Amino acid sequence: MPSRSSAYPLGDLLALGRQNSNDSSESFNMAYLAIRGSGAVNGVSRLHGKVSRHLFEPLFPQWPAGEVPVGHVTNGVHMPSWDSAAADDLWTEACGKDRWLGAAKPLEQDIRQISDAKLWQLRAVQSKSLIEHARERLSRQLAASGATPKAVDEAKHLFDPRALILGLCAALCDLQETKSVAARSGAFAAHSEKP
Repeated sequence: MPSRSSAYPLGDLLALGRQNSNDSSESFNMAYLAIRGSGAVNGVSRLHGKVSRHLFEPLFPQWPAGEVPVGHVTNGVHMPSWDSAAADDLWTEACGKDRWLGAAKPLEQDIRQISDAKLWQLRAVQSKSLIEHARERLSRQLAASGATPKAVDEAKHLFDPRALILGLCAALCDLQETKSVAARSGAFAAHSEKP
C-alpha cells in the first residue's frame, strides 16, 4: 500500500485551495478547496447564493457571472425537533398537535389567545432549565479538568435565573414595565431560587 504522502502529495492538495492552482505563492483558501471537492454548492438564502456566485466567479472563468454554479437553499427549522416539551405543550394546547402540517398564518389568532402570564411562565421555566443545564455542564467540565471540589460545587450555584429572566424581558421593554409584568405574573415568587 502506498504511503499517504505519496498517494496524496501536499502540493496537489494545496493547489486545489488556490484560485490559480499553478501559483504556489498564492494563499490557500479553504472555500476554494471545498468547492472543488463538492458535487454541489449552495448558499443558505437567495442573497447568500448571489453573493457567493460573485465571490467564487474567479473559479469559473468560462462561465457567465449569473451562471456560476452556486445555488441557494433557504434554511428552515423543523420546529418539532427544536421545540422543548414545555413549549410543545403550550403550542399544542393553543393550536393543536398538527399545527406544523399547514401554513403558519392561521395560527396567529390561536397564539394571540395565550395569556401573558402563561407566556411569562414558559419563559421562566425555560430560562431556569437553561441555567440548570449550564451549571451542570460547567460542573462536569471543571471536575473533568481537575478543578477542586469547591470550584465544582460553586459552579452548581453560578448564574441567577431571576437575572436572566429580567434581562431578557428588559431587552424587549423598559425596566419598569418588566418589573410590573414580573410582579403581576408571580414569576419571581414561583420560580426564584437563591444561588
